[in-house]
Amino acid sequence: MTAPVIVVGAGPVGLAAALALAAEQVPVTVLEAERAGVGKEWRGSTLHPPTLALLDRIGAAADAVAHGVRVDRLQFRDLQLPDRATFSYSVLEGRTPFPFRVQYEQYKLLRLLRELAEASPHVDLRHEHRVTGLTGADDGAADATVTLADGTRLTGPYVVAADGAHSALRKLAGIGFPGDTYPSQSLVAATPFPFEDVVDDLGPISYWSGPNGRLSLIRTPDVWRVATSTTVDAAASAEGTGGTHPELAAALDLLVGDRSWAANPLQQHQLYRSHQRVADRFRAGRLLLAGDAAHLSSTTGGMGLNSGVHDAFDLAARLGPALRAGGDGEAEAGAYAAARRDAAVRVVQPATRTVRAGVDATGRDARLARLRDLAATAADPAAALRHVSAMSMLDAVEGASR
Repeated sequence: MTAPVIVVGAGPVGLAAALALAAEQVPVTVLEAERAGVGKEWRGSTLHPPTLALLDRIGAAADAVAHGVRVDRLQFRDLQLPDRATFSYSVLEGRTPFPFRVQYEQYKLLRLLRELAEASPHVDLRHEHRVTGLTGADDGAADATVTLADGTRLTGPYVVAADGAHSALRKLAGIGFPGDTYPSQSLVAATPFPFEDVVDDLGPISYWSGPNGRLSLIRTPDVWRVATSTTVDAAASAEGTGGTHPELAAALDLLVGDRSWAANPLQQHQLYRSHQRVADRFRAGRLLLAGDAAHLSSTTGGMGLNSGVHDAFDLAARLGPALRAGGDGEAEAGAYAAARRDAAVRVVQPATRTVRAGVDATGRDARLARLRDLAATAADPAAALRHVSAMSMLDAVEGASR
């Protein structure tokens, strides 16, 4: 048996790659810089249909489906206009084993993946192992070696960089990460306020446009998550806004129709920057990039975590059989890098840019035109299928779903 593939980063993407490779009987060493344990940081919560199908291969879908919020429709609405568009996931019946979307907090998925990794005989999960050096990122290299902070060196046939947006491995390999950053920050907060009781026909997922920009309302198993764009840097605003940013307070006032939502102060405020970036290449010799180390997109639409998981399974589906058979995986590694970069550039980046641009529009005429266009799409069965398929990322997983 070949030496273990080295996966750097024990987030959802790194662990999905490790478990998918382990399912191919390929040994994996996972190196994580942080201590063991999973906090409750607010990150992604969306699992799209093809992601559920992939996670099901490693026994990680059942818990999400059983304990997450099952989403049967997507709503596009406006804080001032009566027009709306609703897309039903029923159009995906027969096209995927999971014709729905699930909201299941990322930290819960991460806990589950870590439990599965710790139980796998093919996965060696090591915490507090920070990578500081890399060799083998040159074309023609026979293997790759990582150097840890304590000087220890580990060698394997491939190194998978799943170490996030600020990937040390991507930088060590000299791979560019071009793109742009949205000028406004995104603010996410949580609240137990029962929006479903005061907003008519409210689905578990709704994307709202408005006079000051977007508002996303997402139901998770425990709370509602609300998100908007903001130019305010402070974590909380002046008295009278319910303990949150004035832009978010103003949007919720319009949504609810009064200030009753403030009786349940918003919690867990988190500010972050959204980016649209794709690495110049997803491979450098024996180094392969996956997840945020390879691409970043707007969080609107929930495609970031999902596309990273798709990377992980595509990599394992191509590389695993080759390594198990004693090959060098050269052709398969190249095919992975080409296919997943194409998916990022051709599918994920355009989709997330379009959704973000639409919900960020503030002009009344532009908002009305967008909603009416979406309503016309929803009313056309063929167009509705294309739209839901695109929003569900069914066109972005060809390699992973083999």
